[in-house]
Amino acid sequence: MQLPPLPPRPIDGHKGTFGSVCIIGGQRSEDGLVMIGAPALAGNSAMRSGCGKTMLAMPQQVLQAGLELAPTATGIELPVDEVGRLIPSSAIEAIDKHASACRCLVIGPGFGCDWPQQQIIATLLSRDDRPIVLDADGLNALAALPSGQLELRAPTIMTPHIGEYKRLAKIAGIESESAEELAQAFGCVVVLKSNTTEVSDGVRSVVKEEGGVELATGGTGDVLSGIIAGTLVQFGIDCVSHLFEAAILGVHIHGMAGRDFARQHGASGMIATDLLARVPDAISAIRDNGA
Repeated sequence: MQLPPLPPRPIDGHKGTFGSVCIIGGQRSEDGLVMIGAPALAGNSAMRSGCGKTMLAMPQQVLQAGLELAPTATGIELPVDEVGRLIPSSAIEAIDKHASACRCLVIGPGFGCDWPQQQIIATLLSRDDRPIVLDADGLNALAALPSGQLELRAPTIMTPHIGEYKRLAKIAGIESESAEELAQAFGCVVVLKSNTTEVSDGVRSVVKEEGGVELATGGTGDVLSGIIAGTLVQFGIDCVSHLFEAAILGVHIHGMAGRDFARQHGASGMIATDLLARVPDAISAIRDNGA
C-alpha cells in the first residue's frame, strides 16, 4: 500500500487549524511508583508532529512535574482522594470541562490500571464524540474491565505491544497474533508493535518494517502514540475518517526517526528523547520526497 498523504499545512493556518490533543496519563501509586515521563513524551511528540496544542491531564500530585517535561502543554489537574487515588467522577468532570475542544485523546501513558483508571477509561471509551488513541496502561485497564462494562463506542486506535495484545486477545477469544482479528473484535484500528508492525482496521491491513532494534527502549511507544494523535488531529474536524491513515503515517514517521538515529549512532543507546528530536525531519522528508 502506498503511504497515505500527510494532512495539509495551509499557509494561513494557526494553532486552532492544526488541532489539539489531550494526553491522559501519569501516576503516583500507593506503593511509591511514579510515572511522569510517559505522558510528557506523548505530548511533546504530538507537538513535534505538527498539532497546534497539547494538554496533559494528570493526577494533581504529579501534574507540575509533567508540565516541566512538556513546557508547551496546558495542564489539567485530575483530583485525587486523601490517599492519592484518582476520583473517577471528578476526573471525568475535569476532562469534560477543560479538554472539550481537543479533537483527540491519548489515554494510558504511565496511567496505571487500577479500579479508578478503569472507570475513567470505560467512561471515555463509551462515548462516540471524538477519537481515542489507547496505549500502554489504557490497554491493560481495558483488558481488566468486567465484560459487562466493556462498551467501546469511541473511534479508537489501539497500539499494543505483544504482551498487551495477548491480554486483549484473551478476552476477545483470539488465539493467533493478528492485528486484523483484534481490530474486527473491537471495531477499531490496531497497531500491533513487534519486530515488524501490523496496522489494521479489520478490513485493510498493512505490515510496516521501518523500525529496527534501536526502538527497543522505554518511552518509544509513548512517542508513537503522540505522533499518531498529533497527525490525526491535523486532518481537521473530519479526522475521525482518517484513523487508519494516521496510524500508518505515525508508524512510518516513528520508524524513519529511529532509522535516522541508527544511521548515525548504531542500533543501541537511543533514548526516547533522541527519537522525539528526529520526528520533524522525518515528516519533512515525507513531504519533500514521499519517503
